[in-house]
Amino acid sequence: MAKDGNDEVRLTQASMAYDRLREDVISGVLAPSQRLTLDMLKERYHVGVTPLREALYRLSASLLVETEDQRGFRVADVSMQHFRQVIAARESFETLILIESIKTGDLDWEGRVLAAHNQLKKLPMYEGAENALSPVWTKAHRQFHYQVLSGSRHFFLEHFQSILWDHATRYRNILKPDPLSAEVLKRDHDQLLEAVMGRDGEFACMILRRHIKNGAAAVLRALGEPRGSIGPTSETTNFNRPVAA
Repeated sequence: MAKDGNDEVRLTQASMAYDRLREDVISGVLAPSQRLTLDMLKERYHVGVTPLREALYRLSASLLVETEDQRGFRVADVSMQHFRQVIAARESFETLILIESIKTGDLDWEGRVLAAHNQLKKLPMYEGAENALSPVWTKAHRQFHYQVLSGSRHFFLEHFQSILWDHATRYRNILKPDPLSAEVLKRDHDQLLEAVMGRDGEFACMILRRHIKNGAAAVLRALGEPRGSIGPTSETTNFNRPVAA
């Protein structure tokens, strides 16, 4: 059955509300545990109740927003336990998909990975007097990791990777941890590219795990975790493999 004009408008409004609400949750504009009343959201986003409900239920599926029995919705809380679960899920899921990518990725996949890496390495990681993380670099960084995993053709890839990245990004935005070394991350990306192009799954997974742990360490410290308690990071561990020129 064809959709009428009202259906299309409602769906467009729901998508717009979802995009704006998701961005405000991930950026930290909407604070952890903040109640999300329909009246407040109507005033903020200038859309009706039905599109807002659809956006909220869609966001609740990613656990960025939580439903409260008979009381509506609230922004998900943050905690060390939850962040550890996000990082553990990233390690498990992404290394599983990485192995499959390396086994099944074709020449087009290699080209996408190389192009994404070339784009990323051209961009400065930080910008401005305060050395804030560059949004352009952040987008290119996410794209590089997505392309590395995209050789698997796993239909869960985009959905689950997006959820896990959104949660991890939200913690960084809220907690504003100490900046990471741009040179360390560049070395990780170079070594990951080398391992992927050489179809070395074992080495690629070691690099990826180290990379994820290194990014998580600063957030965990901001949450109160003692330094060094989650294992070695990129700054202290070297797998003694040459980096591709």
